[in-house]
Amino acid sequence: MPSITIRKLPEEQLQWLRMRAAEHNRSVNAELLDLLAVLRADELAALETDSPFAKSYRRAKALGVRTPSSSTATVRSDRDRDE
Repeated sequence: MPSITIRKLPEEQLQWLRMRAAEHNRSVNAELLDLLAVLRADELAALETDSPFAKSYRRAKALGVRTPSSSTATVRSDRDRDE
């Protein structure tokens, strides 16, 4: 699988990525992959306005459907509370 290198990343952005990744209990790499997937889905929904994917994606966002990132945090907090 290909990989990329990010050059000249400002320290504050790296810290933001690290904090976001920690909040979602995953690596910085996994966090970046998730961010790219969400960005791509947003882009596809904007470009393909009549496709079933675009319509359902926009509807889910409007309804506040949770993403995998937020779902993970919810499940973890529920598990911690039950202990």
